[in-house]
Amino acid sequence: MGEEWQPDAVFKAKTGQLKTEFFDYIDKNIDKIDMNIPVFFGHVATTLDNSLPGISEDVHDQFIHSITMKVLETSKNSDTVGVEKLFDYAIRNKRGKKGRAIYDIILGLRMVTDGRFDDAIEHLKKYRNVDALICPSIAYCYHMLSIQQMKSDEDPSSAPANNLALAAREQMMELVHLKPPLNRLLINNVAEDPRITTIFWFMLKNAIEWFPGEAEFLRIGLDKATKDGKTDIKEELLTIATERFVSDMYFLREMFRLKLEQRDAGGLAGVVKHMTQQFPDSVEPVYYGLKLAVMAARGETYSRFRNLALSKNFPQNVLLLSDFAFEVMSGKQYEALACLDEIRQKLGPRHYYVTMLDYVVADFGSDDQKKVKKAKKTLIDSLDQYCMMLLKIKTT
Repeated sequence: MGEEWQPDAVFKAKTGQLKTEFFDYIDKNIDKIDMNIPVFFGHVATTLDNSLPGISEDVHDQFIHSITMKVLETSKNSDTVGVEKLFDYAIRNKRGKKGRAIYDIILGLRMVTDGRFDDAIEHLKKYRNVDALICPSIAYCYHMLSIQQMKSDEDPSSAPANNLALAAREQMMELVHLKPPLNRLLINNVAEDPRITTIFWFMLKNAIEWFPGEAEFLRIGLDKATKDGKTDIKEELLTIATERFVSDMYFLREMFRLKLEQRDAGGLAGVVKHMTQQFPDSVEPVYYGLKLAVMAARGETYSRFRNLALSKNFPQNVLLLSDFAFEVMSGKQYEALACLDEIRQKLGPRHYYVTMLDYVVADFGSDDQKKVKKAKKTLIDSLDQYCMMLLKIKTT
């Protein structure tokens, strides 16, 4: 007779409860578990089969994986031999063949930090497409092996590149060619060891020096620094990028955004001036100049950039919206409402963007100054995005 059918929600609740019980057991008995991994996994498998008969292969294997990662996180035995043994028994107790890659990557990264460089290379080389941390980790292994191969009296910074040193450079070029995603392993709680991130930045900065004409290393670094909130690294990379690649608009845009975040008015003006010199026919630096004048509510500067915008044949809608934003930021309510009326006439009272503007502007009359400030920021951010869309200015 078959097992009685149960809704997925019931299976999920029972699995969650069982997982909670095992997590509590692991926290209280980790020393005993570390001493006898095979017995522990036998206990897990038996309990799972008895408590949840008929469980699907995917749910079963996900449960085993969760238990494995909890043991890894809690264990006091951090050497790679112990980790290798843990993963071996996890794989043995799974029903399916999926999930091997994640264990290989974790183990490979542990081998990197433990100095088992040859083993780490073998474990990681199949997974260079998985995450941007992998190629620099492999490159670091080759780099360290090359240093170990040098004579004791040689200076690593001045010694000629040997085959291992060249292999390190090749791995960094693979990072550019393969373009693996950033922070995929961090999202899955795999590469949380800060030493791996330190290795990434160490090797990336080496690559920037090894290949001064390759802009992609700087782009990768900027993307990573932005995602990780590393403003200091971002500023360092942008300084290098704007000196080496003076006419690359991507780096100039990123520098503009950085200076905007830092509220550096002088720096922003400098970036706009440099953009104008490098791209005299582009609408982009003119729009950024308009944006700065709006934010600073400086009439003379706004008038100058507005005239430039007219000479560049800016769409009328962009000029109308910019005028409205300028009057709002200048605190001129009557003039701002007059601009809004003109926008209604131009776009139509039922245009979706006019509806949004009416909704936000309604908060300007609030007695709550925090609410007014928030409404103004929402308005300016929205106008900025809408105008950039009309002007077809890239956001990245």
